[in-house]
Formats: sequence, C-alpha cells, structure tokens
Amino acid sequence: MFSLAREFWLAWRSRRLLYYIINLVVNALWVIVLLLAIAWYGGEAAVAARFIFWGFVVLAIFSQLTWGAAGFNNYIKSGVADYLIASPADFHKYLITTSLVSAALALPAVAAQIALYYILFGDLPPLAQPLYFIIALFIFITSATCITTAATLFFTRWRNPGLAANILQWTIPLSGGMIPPTAMPPEVAHWLLYSPLHYVIAPLIYSATGSWLGDPVKTLGLGVVITACLYAFSLYIARGALRRVRATGKWGSE
Repeated sequence: MFSLAREFWLAWRSRRLLYYIINLVVNALWVIVLLLAIAWYGGEAAVAARFIFWGFVVLAIFSQLTWGAAGFNNYIKSGVADYLIASPADFHKYLITTSLVSAALALPAVAAQIALYYILFGDLPPLAQPLYFIIALFIFITSATCITTAATLFFTRWRNPGLAANILQWTIPLSGGMIPPTAMPPEVAHWLLYSPLHYVIAPLIYSATGSWLGDPVKTLGLGVVITACLYAFSLYIARGALRRVRATGKWGSE
C-alpha cells in the first residue's frame, strides 16, 4: 500500500529548492502582470482581483499536477517504473497518490498568492460561500488528480513531454472556467455550460465570489458525477497501459 506521507517526502526531497522558489515567484508575477494590465486599461484592479484570484489558484494547483505527471518519464528512463506494475489496482493507486502529492506541493504557491493579495489589497481573498467552497475544492482536487493520472500515461508516449504538458496545463483550466464565466459576456459564458470540465473547475470560483452561472446544488451535483466518471476513466487508462507494457515490454517513450 502506498503511503501519502512517504510519497510526499520523496517528492519534496527530489525538488530543487531554487527551482521551487523560482516557481513561487513566477506564479505571483502572473497575478501582478495581469492586474497591472487591467489597471493600465482603466479597469478596477481590486474588483478584477476578486474574480480572477481563485482562477490563478486553480492554475497553480493544476500546473503542479501536470508537471508532476510529466515527471513520471524520469522513472521510465531510470527503470523505476518497471517495479510499479505488480497489479493494476496498486499501479493506479500509486498514480493517484503521486498526483495528490503534487497537489499538496502546490500549497506554498497558493500561500504566496494569498500573501500577495493581502499585500496589494489589505484583505484576504473573497470566500463568499465557505461550505460550497469546501465541496467545490474537493471536486476540483479529485477531478484534477484523475485527469493528471490519465495524463501521466499519455505523457509516457513522448520522449520529452514538455510541450504536451504546457498545452495541458493551460487548456484544462481555461476550458473549465479558470476565467470566471460570470465575468464574461453572457453569449460567451453560455458555451462553457457544455464543457464537462466547467462543473469540476468553475464551482471553485463561483463559491468564492458568490456569483454562479447556474443553480449551485445542481452544478455541484454534476461535478460529483463527472468526477466519478473521470476516476473510472483514469482507472481504465491505467489498466490499458499495463496491458500494453506487459505485452510489448515498452512504455512508449523508449
């Protein structure tokens, strides 16, 4: 059985401190640059920050998950991955565990963004509906973990998955409502309702700001259903990858 604490310690030990600090600074700079751009064009930075802050939190967490998934290729190159395929259930559990660890490693970046928000505006980021927010956060973390678990095995097909990881880390959050749909023109926001990812990402922003595009209970309910489907999909992908590796002896990127 894989220990979450053990995997967290191993992942933390493998991080280069300077690289990690640079990532924290870059994440904070993204927020500053966007707010300055809004202020430059005559927008109210404080109002904009209220809507976009949690979108950047989504991006920080999902980016960490994505690059953690891309890092599995290092295990393939070193031969460690070959020891992780004893059974489909344990292999899938390992991928889920390491994805959760990646989400936990994003906490310093989130804390840095909260500190930056407080420095700029003298207050903490908005949290209008705490109960809905907790449910939405659980849905987002679980679904993002399942998505990046499946992405881990997609990345194994590439010798260098950097480009694919860059595309994924932006495509998923943006198509799920990282930019708050309630701040978009209605004709644009309407199309997001057709994206399954909308129901697992946007509720985090909705519950924080208190402004929803649809009924909160129905939106969260659909989020739970979609998260369950994503879990089943990630398990299916893990089992399929194991069958392929056992049949060919290759992960795909060798």
